[in-house]
Amino acid sequence: MAAVLAVALVVAPRHMPMPRSALLGGTAMLVGLTHTVWQHVGLAALGPDSAPPWVYGAGLFAQSWGFYALLSGVLQPTDRKRPVLWASGLLSIGWAWWIPSSWAVPVSLAIGTGYSLHLGVLLYRLRATRRWFVVELPVVGAFALMGVAVGATGALAPQHVGWDAFALAYSWQIMLGYLLVTGLLLLVPDLAAKTQEAVASSYAQSALGKVDVPAAVERLRVLFESEHLYRDEDLGLAKLARRVELTPHQLSELLNVRFGESFSRFVRRHRVAAAKRMLVDEPRASVLSVGLSVGFGSQSTFYAAFKDETGVVPGEFRRRNLPSDPSGAP
Repeated sequence: MAAVLAVALVVAPRHMPMPRSALLGGTAMLVGLTHTVWQHVGLAALGPDSAPPWVYGAGLFAQSWGFYALLSGVLQPTDRKRPVLWASGLLSIGWAWWIPSSWAVPVSLAIGTGYSLHLGVLLYRLRATRRWFVVELPVVGAFALMGVAVGATGALAPQHVGWDAFALAYSWQIMLGYLLVTGLLLLVPDLAAKTQEAVASSYAQSALGKVDVPAAVERLRVLFESEHLYRDEDLGLAKLARRVELTPHQLSELLNVRFGESFSRFVRRHRVAAAKRMLVDEPRASVLSVGLSVGFGSQSTFYAAFKDETGVVPGEFRRRNLPSDPSGAP
């Protein structure tokens, strides 16, 4: 699962801009978690009078800060300066050096819990523009509760809880965390792009003040109706904004004000409209090939989007609208 999430992290900048802090944080989080699980093999063999090695605590501080840096970078505008984030990263390095190894577990996980609470605040700010807010917030809350549980268990080790029990409990929670994140990404495949839209809408204020709106709308029309830009599977808010010569914030506001739609809904509507035409005009083309040719990345996303827009799946739409020959065969 760590490898899958690492691939997702590498691919993410293709679909949406991410600040360096988020990319660095995601890397630190995955490396820290992998290092922690590996260290648990040795931690389980420690005696009751022993403390975990310094490198174990350092990995905990790295993964806590990395988790915070990654998600705070996604939940806030990419052009926002982050002095507090970088300062907390430097403090994490200092804590890893100076705090006794016996205190590294509860302190680092207590800090991680604080990070999760702040991320919950950032996510709550986006609640009006996030359809999946009711799913995402409990996931962040679950991470905070896991941090509290592991931190409390670490404070009790090794006098009341053996290092072997702590290592086993923490490894299980790391696996649960991977399952939560992977499940969320499977449930909402375009989570990163949708989050970027929500951030742009939530933080943007009068972004269209100096924009030639009619000209921008005309550029959009040409790109989608003449150049069929929606066929680009990797089309994201930032990429389209560059083609329209706007910032992502300005484009997001333009789509909401002039079309009453989010970026993803705007693109999806054009893709489904093109698919409807192809299903009827090219009866020998497979349904999957139609979906891929108009920009959908998989059959499942094509089916879900098509049914949401039309009320029926693509195959049923074709059967209803394809003319029949005199013999009754389509």
